[in-house]
Amino acid sequence: MRKHIGWIALDIDGTITDETHHAPPKVVHFLHSLEKMGWELIFITGRTYSFGYRVVKEFNFPFYLAVQNGADILYMPHKELVSRHYLDNHVIPILESAFRGEKEDFIVYSGYERGDFCYYRPERFTPTFVEHLHKIMALSPEPWKPMQNFAFEKTLSFPLAKCLGTKESMQRINSLLQSIPDISATMIRDPLGKGVYLILVTAKQATKGNALHIVKEVIGDGGPVIAAGDDLNDISMLQSADIKIVMSSAPPEMHSMATILAEHGEQHGIIDALTQAIKAV
Repeated sequence: MRKHIGWIALDIDGTITDETHHAPPKVVHFLHSLEKMGWELIFITGRTYSFGYRVVKEFNFPFYLAVQNGADILYMPHKELVSRHYLDNHVIPILESAFRGEKEDFIVYSGYERGDFCYYRPERFTPTFVEHLHKIMALSPEPWKPMQNFAFEKTLSFPLAKCLGTKESMQRINSLLQSIPDISATMIRDPLGKGVYLILVTAKQATKGNALHIVKEVIGDGGPVIAAGDDLNDISMLQSADIKIVMSSAPPEMHSMATILAEHGEQHGIIDALTQAIKAV
């Protein structure tokens, strides 16, 4: 019987992936070896299931996949739903109000069971941001659906809404959203565009730290926790870990919380960092 050692929680994009947004075979082989040793692996991403699955589909070992900051948590490879926390439809008018007077807009995701659509309103973005959206689409496996208005059925719920804009506008909107009691809003940089910032809006319970907590509670196994990430939405996950791996590409304000500062995913830095972490626990 395989012995349980502990938990390894990993962001995906920029942490285990290279410049092609795929996990290199060397990294996949190394992660498989850790699973065989007895480490439980949970991959937690702010991106959609379609994106996450494109990276982890080659993993021929059991693991947990939390997508859109933990809105959906699945036990893979059988896609067994472990937990779900979605936004109620009332978040749409809240975001509409927050964006009043802004030049850009927000987009809404349907969830993987409803096609993993990304709904957006191209007429509400400036030409510069429409061009940026096309960059995102080129790298996104999920289908994008243009709309004039977000007139959804009142009973529908959503895993995530994403606000886009300049740093200044996102700081203003993020400040407004922090006062809404039943949502979680995290502002991050968009690595695909200089000067482009995002706010990831999820249900209050859908954070990376809570996703890690939920899986540990459901499974009931303890042991040390190692976590690795490269952006601000990884902070709650890192705070829950005994050993915190921060990628060197992360915002500078995250570096001080690192137990281990790792080379970027393009240099396979996660391998050396996890090797150090395992020796330290």
